[in-house]
Amino acid sequence: MKKRIIILLICLGALGGASAQEFKVAKATGKLVIKLSSVSVEGYDGNEVIFSSQNKRITDERAAGLSVLSGTGITDNTGIGINVTDKGTTIEVNEVAPNLGKIKILVPKGMSISYNWQNMINASKIVFKNIQKEIDISARNNTIELEDVSGPISINSIYGSVIAKFKDKITGPITLVSMYGNVDVSVPLDTKASLKLKSSYGYVFAASEMKIDLKKRVEDGMVEYNSSNIAGNLNGGGIEFNLTSEYGKVYLRKGN
Repeated sequence: MKKRIIILLICLGALGGASAQEFKVAKATGKLVIKLSSVSVEGYDGNEVIFSSQNKRITDERAAGLSVLSGTGITDNTGIGINVTDKGTTIEVNEVAPNLGKIKILVPKGMSISYNWQNMINASKIVFKNIQKEIDISARNNTIELEDVSGPISINSIYGSVIAKFKDKITGPITLVSMYGNVDVSVPLDTKASLKLKSSYGYVFAASEMKIDLKKRVEDGMVEYNSSNIAGNLNGGGIEFNLTSEYGKVYLRKGN
């Protein structure tokens, strides 16, 4: 009985591995332009951009020999529901099939990233990890997560929150803006940063361990302290951090 169970588990593992699909483009520098409802992008030491999907694909016998079409006129040229076009200095990635599920992209560390998704339909979490070049993001409903990224970084979100965990290799400048979502940022305690923290209709929070030297606003001989629009230096100033949430909250935490 145990032998049968072991054989069954091995077979299931093989099937699970077979469901993963990859598409590769030989490119180590330039820009990756992404237009997908949901994606996970991770930098690595390599010279290929690797696209993969872990979704289980159901075969439609009636669609044999046919390709999925999009209203934009683009077709799936990867086999995983996306269109990838190499334009020399840039690689453009467009969504073709709806309900893609999880798409992962491994990116050489010499490439910068541009992401744009303005549709509300299927908008889900997007993750960017271990990216050492420029990141430019414009999104409407996506929750945005950044981890171990360097910068420069510019993010504009309307409804989605922005969560960023920085480590010790920050080059900046960093601009993270969400109209209605929260902006939640973690930085090492010894980070040298020039801060602008703003929440017009919410609150701004900072870790008690952070000794922020607040800049005073003086007008007509009076000093103004504004709890929702804060400027100051952390450890004497340095990398520019502009963190804004108009209707949500801004959090500045001590990172690892």
